[in-house]
Amino acid sequence: MLEIQYFELHRTFHIPGEAWPEVSVANLTGLWLCTERNVKIVLKKLESAGWIEWSPGRGRGHVSRIRFLMEPQELLLELSKRAMQEGRLNDALEWLDRFGQGTDTKERFMAWLSDYFGYKKETADSKPVETLRFPVFRSILTLDPGRMIYAFEVHLMKQLYNTLVIFNEQRQTVEPKVAHYWECSPDHLTWKFYLRRGIMFHHGRELTAHDVAFSLRRLMRETDPLTQRWLVQGFDEVRVLDERVVEIRLRSPNHLLLRYLCFPATSILPEELVDGREEAFALAPVGSGPFRLELWNENRCVLTANPSYFEGRAHLDRVEVVFLPPEELHSFQVTDSEKMLCNHDGVTYPVRHHWERIELLNNGCSMLSYNMQQGGPQQDVRFRKALHHLVDRKSMVEQLGENRRFPATGMQPHNYLGQEDHAFDPSVARKLLDEMGYTGEPFRIAAIWKHLADAHWLRDRCREFGIEAEVVCYEIDELARRVRDRTLNAEALLHQFVIDEGEVSLLELYLREDSYIRLVMDEELSARVDKIASDLLASPSPEYRKHRMQELEALLNHEHVALFLLFKGLQTVHDPSLRGVTINSLGWIDFKNVWLQSV
Repeated sequence: MLEIQYFELHRTFHIPGEAWPEVSVANLTGLWLCTERNVKIVLKKLESAGWIEWSPGRGRGHVSRIRFLMEPQELLLELSKRAMQEGRLNDALEWLDRFGQGTDTKERFMAWLSDYFGYKKETADSKPVETLRFPVFRSILTLDPGRMIYAFEVHLMKQLYNTLVIFNEQRQTVEPKVAHYWECSPDHLTWKFYLRRGIMFHHGRELTAHDVAFSLRRLMRETDPLTQRWLVQGFDEVRVLDERVVEIRLRSPNHLLLRYLCFPATSILPEELVDGREEAFALAPVGSGPFRLELWNENRCVLTANPSYFEGRAHLDRVEVVFLPPEELHSFQVTDSEKMLCNHDGVTYPVRHHWERIELLNNGCSMLSYNMQQGGPQQDVRFRKALHHLVDRKSMVEQLGENRRFPATGMQPHNYLGQEDHAFDPSVARKLLDEMGYTGEPFRIAAIWKHLADAHWLRDRCREFGIEAEVVCYEIDELARRVRDRTLNAEALLHQFVIDEGEVSLLELYLREDSYIRLVMDEELSARVDKIASDLLASPSPEYRKHRMQELEALLNHEHVALFLLFKGLQTVHDPSLRGVTINSLGWIDFKNVWLQSV
């Protein structure tokens, strides 16, 4: 690339105060790693671009000289902007770090980038395009519903796919989606679902009962089991009765089946694009949702509106998610973006006086799960109890600030909301450590970058009590793999969960085989959890189910296999002309109903 060659040339031969520094063709063959002929070609191109003047030496004793006409930092800034607009953010950041050191070029680029985000009216192929563009500080691991783990992927899947039924958060009821009607036998073992006509997949074929049956049977398979297989553990058979009718037979009653079928993991997939082609489908997924996937690479994910969506086309034309490296979190500053700002990673945004703010508490908490599959001090319940009493959650909120709101002593904020941390008792913690005879065994806390501040706070707090605590930072995909493969080299795992599907999301924590809670249980505790969950599902009484769910949480508390830490907040701020803005239970903006009131 000519610009890179110019940056290298300027960095190597520019001498402040000297208009025509000496340089030879031989010097340039080494700099650009090319032949003399190619050096001369590059120099001609640089001259034609108006970036240099070249004075070649003629004859013995005459030296070649160069004059730099272009300020490299301005060129670097424009090159980086162009790369970003072409979807090559990683290239832009690499060039800025490589050639912009000691200047304010990267700061200027990040300021420009902040204004690049938001709700934009643009033009493509001479047509107006309304785009919502926003950053996230992590990449996407999967868009396969059966393998989903993290909340952001789940949110994107809700834009791409549909489920048989859906849970209305406002009305707290299960409502039709792909299925317009359903019925069950008196014993709740046989369920029939009747499908809407005219629901089209993004590639143009109509969705049928065969696709529903395939999608559920795929979750049921025992060979190469999927992450979300726990949802269909009680299924006996899925049958196609008609092109528009599918039947599910259960081995035992599940009074939460409809809520299970709201879960995005049960999304309906086109059989012919998935069966035997799962790897290809995972890279280019096709659903029947309000948006379809246009592009997904290491730099960004682009969704475009599905014009034939059966519930009405989205107001937006395009959603572009840009993946910023985590290390850029604190260098990213919002300056003048006018229409939409998203906050999910503790970034503090300035708010204009007329902007509207939406805030809510994350329905779920941050917590420390102890790795009971590995030796270490956490195997002694007195050690786990000691940490419960030495962590001052109120001070953690006050000292770390940002989106941390309240101490947590349970799963959900509406049950345990308060400013005080009643568990904090340093004297009890010291007594427990003395009783167990703790002698300095290492205690490693695994975390991803997003939770590092919390992990470091816990490490420092442990060290105040003589505990040899360390923090092990993992990339998000590596952490998921290590937990799944049971190769996590740490005594505890700091993580956060989101309860977006009510009881079902809570059960996922206990029943999904690679859940960060399930994996740290020993066999005895797992068996006790399974028995309570089975009783819960068999009951038609919501009050009884709630009681048994509380038993599951009490079991975690009693055994101290998890340490509840904090409830955190979520927010978005936006110009009031942007309408239809709501935050869903996952903490993300629902894309379909966002629109701009421009008049």
